[in-house]
Amino acid sequence: MKIFVANLPTEYDEMGIATLFITYGEISTINLVTDRQTGRSKGFAFIEMPNDEEALNAISHLDKMQVTYNKQLAVSQAQERPRTNTGYNRNQPRGNGGQRGYNSNRGNSFNKDRNRNDKGFNRGPDKES
Repeated sequence: MKIFVANLPTEYDEMGIATLFITYGEISTINLVTDRQTGRSKGFAFIEMPNDEEALNAISHLDKMQVTYNKQLAVSQAQERPRTNTGYNRNQPRGNGGQRGYNSNRGNSFNKDRNRNDKGFNRGPDKES
């Protein structure tokens, strides 16, 4: 079972987290989330425990546990985050129906077939000579 732990003191590392959870059972992995630039802990982590019963026992005992004078842990079963399409993926259609470039279906947008003739851009009504 995957467990989410929040409100960790920033000085905690994987070993500090392991000492909290090891008394409740076997730990598969500990993923302490850190800042990319500074490498410091962001104050939360994900722990995996293979035995669900042991994991639930750890959650019930460690949730709201006081770890420092002003830090109370928040421990719960991790929820899968819904996948969202954030960021640009050039292979996926855009909001204008998958077309690239201008949208020719709009009335006021550039449409080369309507605004051009053989001589270039249309400067007004065609005059017959």
